[in-house]
Amino acid sequence: MKKVFALLFAVLLLQLTYGNTAERKLSEKAQISVLTCGTGGELYSLFGHTAIRVYDPAEGIDRVYNYGMFDFSTPNFYGKFVKGDLLYFVDYENYKNFVVNYAYANRSVVEQELNLSVEQKQTIWTNLNQSLKEENRYYIYKFIDQNCTTKVVDILNDVLPTPVEVAVKGNTATYRSILNTYLKDRYFEKLGINLIFGNKVDHPSNLLFLPDKFQLGLTQSKNGNQPLVKEEKNVFQSQPTDSYVWWNTYWFASLAMLILMVLTLNKTIRSIYFVCIGLFGWFFLLVGFYSLHGEILLNNVVFLCNPLLIFIPFVKSLNKIKSILGIIVVILLILYVMLNFYSEKLIITLPLYLLTLVTLFLEFKPVLQNRVKNK
Repeated sequence: MKKVFALLFAVLLLQLTYGNTAERKLSEKAQISVLTCGTGGELYSLFGHTAIRVYDPAEGIDRVYNYGMFDFSTPNFYGKFVKGDLLYFVDYENYKNFVVNYAYANRSVVEQELNLSVEQKQTIWTNLNQSLKEENRYYIYKFIDQNCTTKVVDILNDVLPTPVEVAVKGNTATYRSILNTYLKDRYFEKLGINLIFGNKVDHPSNLLFLPDKFQLGLTQSKNGNQPLVKEEKNVFQSQPTDSYVWWNTYWFASLAMLILMVLTLNKTIRSIYFVCIGLFGWFFLLVGFYSLHGEILLNNVVFLCNPLLIFIPFVKSLNKIKSILGIIVVILLILYVMLNFYSEKLIITLPLYLLTLVTLFLEFKPVLQNRVKNK
């Protein structure tokens, strides 16, 4: 019993000594750092991660604030993610635990200690803790406009006299081109991302929305007359891994599409192909109306994965309606090329485009031959 009372007394004494951590002021020894984590093998980790560290040895504080948290148990999780109203939230953890987790996943961690005044550090510390309150901690995740990196950018820009430099190497092209650089030798992921992203990502980037670009932006920024980054160090260096997979390349996909072209000589296989591509088209069309993600709106991919294709197998051969359907689909395919002529989307989707074109030709070849005979 005495041990229990002693433990309770120690806990009470600790609370009285330190009080509420969130309400304490930082000492002059406090440091604010940005942590940039490297890419991983999973789809969600392909673009890296950003967090912010508050370290104050005098006050016993060593927290990493992470704006990339989400709850898989959220009801209708995937539906909310697609719609664009899935809530992400901020939380913190001990710095050592944070680094150990990323080291275990073989993902590098780079720390950039920032050259900030005492007042700037205190403001950041206050704002971080304000964001932990229940009414502030949740935010609606957006692929580009609002993610774990942009939230930290906003926190720093709130206290800096001039914003963090955006026009850094690798961040001056279109959003689509920038994203595609992270998907080398991952053709099918690249194909999926380029299919689902619409017109917005073909605009030039004006945001620091990716971790390594933010890291580079910090090194090129200033806080008044001083460099913003005081010191940069590698906390953990990941070990090289061979991420190359022979079947996940542009050339293998092109070969697979060529084989499918041959298989579509069979009418049943052609019909299955039209139904599958048509279903994709209906998905993209409906998501365009349903989703709140600006990145997937105004998506001309419906001209490639055309919803009308689903009806072609069910219309009789040589039927006038079928001919009209074919003409409409071909016109939209031509329009797809015109709209994406200057976009990487066209090159990435080219194997699928050619497969659809050849399959359409095979389907309508009897119609064309019949017209030639009638003439």
